[in-house]
Order: sequence, then structure tokens, then C-alpha cells
Amino acid sequence: MRCRSTKERFRVEADVAVNRANMLTRLWKYAGSRVMHSEYLLHALVLAMVEFDDDIFAAGNCYDAHQYKDYWLFCPFAYRLPDGPILVKDLAVEYKYLENTSEWFYVARKNAERVIHNYNQITHGE
Repeated sequence: MRCRSTKERFRVEADVAVNRANMLTRLWKYAGSRVMHSEYLLHALVLAMVEFDDDIFAAGNCYDAHQYKDYWLFCPFAYRLPDGPILVKDLAVEYKYLENTSEWFYVARKNAERVIHNYNQITHGE
């Protein structure tokens, strides 16, 4: 078995994430509401990401407040247990990721808002 370098290893995982983001964008843009309102589909997508590669131990697709159907929060999340099985659940049931202690969602969102704000200033020539 060939040992992958760190760069190669993370490139594969990054490609999986980009592929999934592109697929979700296409679904949101072209699929009917029946497809987009399928919790089963969204749970299956994160499960498939973890199943794809043993180096991926967890995957999630978390929505902002009131962004998905009638849920306050919704976050299909799959993760691999140490002994191998993969569990899938709605992470929002037990973890309120919009709170300011959630670095992986709250801080990332605030950083993205800053980038978007700066981008808008540049594109408008202000």
C-alpha cells in the first residue's frame, strides 16, 4: 500500500467537499422542491462522504437559522465511530452551533461575512 503525503491526503478530502458543494448547488438551482426537502437525501449525502474515504471521519451540512424547511436549525451529520460503524444524525438536536462558542460555524460565518463585505466594496468601486 502506497503511503500518501499529507498534501495528497488532504487534496482528496478537499475534492470530496468541493464535489459535494457543487452537487448541492446544482440541486438547489435545478431540482424540484420535493428533492430539496428530503431530509433522507441530505443525510445520505453526508453518509456517502464518510463512506468514500477512511480518512474522512465526519461530514456535515449545517444550515443557518430558519434556512431549511420549518426547522430552527438543521444539520445532517455523519461520523465514524472508533470501532468502524458510521452514525448519521441531525447534529442540531444536541448542539446549537449558532452560538458564538462554535468556531467551526459561527466564527467561519463571521469571517465569510467580512470577506463578502470587502468584496462588495471593491466590486462597486467604493
